[in-house]
Amino acid sequence: MRHLLPRSWSPATGDVRVGGASLSSLAGRFGTPLLVTDEAHLLARLDAFREAFGPATTLVYAGKAFLCGALLEHLDRAGWWVDVVSAGEMEIVSRAGLDAGRILMHGNAKPRGELADALACGVGRIVVDHPGEVDVLAGLAATVGREAPVLIRLNADVAAVTHEKVKTTGARAQFGMDLATAARVVADAATRAGISLRGVHIHVGSQIRDLSTFRRAAAAVVSFLEPVRSAFPERVDVDLGGGLPVPYLRDDATTDVDAYAAAILGGLDEARAADRLGDHRLFIEPGRSVVATSTVTLYRVEARKTLPDGTELIAVDGGLSDNPRPSLYGQRYEVLAVSRAGEGPERRFHVVGRHCETGDIVNEAALLPDSTVPGDLVAVPVTGAYAHAMSSRYNGLRRPAVVYSADGEAREVVRRETLDDLVACDPILSARPPGSPRHP
Repeated sequence: MRHLLPRSWSPATGDVRVGGASLSSLAGRFGTPLLVTDEAHLLARLDAFREAFGPATTLVYAGKAFLCGALLEHLDRAGWWVDVVSAGEMEIVSRAGLDAGRILMHGNAKPRGELADALACGVGRIVVDHPGEVDVLAGLAATVGREAPVLIRLNADVAAVTHEKVKTTGARAQFGMDLATAARVVADAATRAGISLRGVHIHVGSQIRDLSTFRRAAAAVVSFLEPVRSAFPERVDVDLGGGLPVPYLRDDATTDVDAYAAAILGGLDEARAADRLGDHRLFIEPGRSVVATSTVTLYRVEARKTLPDGTELIAVDGGLSDNPRPSLYGQRYEVLAVSRAGEGPERRFHVVGRHCETGDIVNEAALLPDSTVPGDLVAVPVTGAYAHAMSSRYNGLRRPAVVYSADGEAREVVRRETLDDLVACDPILSARPPGSPRHP
């Protein structure tokens, strides 16, 4: 399962390490659930994208996958842009010190106030998702006194094959515009004061395993742009989004960054982008594929029991609240022994979380040592993307800490929430000290 794990994963019996740090020691120091990131693995992923795509491509990290100050500092030093979809994400990125000119703003329902703030702070690009957004941006540009640099989002059905819940093009997708509508929006935007047309954008979906999909997307964008090319300035941006898949289970195939780059760059070449568009710049927006395999989540086993049908069940001290994807998409994850790594014999366990939901399942048949008991540690890999980012306080659980590990040292980059954090937005509860009577 090496393709699922951080590069530094060291499965020494009883002392599994990531980034040179003992996972058992980290669990004792920071508690569980705990996300542990191999920092060197993360940096290597950033380098891999730059090497594959070269200096002429603008790399934009999809912030929805995971954001924290430490990651953003790495992205900044590596020269990446970051895309955001809300005022909250924009605040996180801005506080990390990233130049606003390297922020790209997405969203199919951007509030007017958030668009105004984005314009005022000088974001690098705003992706226009629907025709009415041009009117809003033109009005705001006049008020704010700054042009809106826009990309027009296309919804071109390129037959992307993936889970329906992460497919973002097609007849029922809520993102972008069909090509005829988008062409009318380009013509309209080109005449508007305050609107600076910079290019077009398409994102066909996530977990796209058939790389020919990216070639088709590139061809669709070039074909769309060619007849309207004169509406854009000397250089036109061609943003092909993200979608590179990552493996979650041991039998899942891997797709490397070089193959992804070859599909996109080859698609542009096959479509004769240079001849048909002239000066253009490629943007791509990977997120999941940058951070997912850099991280494992540590859980402590809290219960083991035998179900009426004979199934052996293990329940851990987290689940749906720190990673909702199994419940949302039916995604399953491998579960690896930490405390009893290397012990045999093994057996299949039904591994579940601690929440009041039958769907709070991590893996229906995880292979773990038969000797596993409450108090043991297990690790769930490939949780660097969309686990912490989608976490919640369901059942009153507090969101876990995230640590970066490198050279045997670990640093907390997101602290665990406290009980005070849990009630901080409730004016009645936050005003009362713990244990105070209900009615003063």
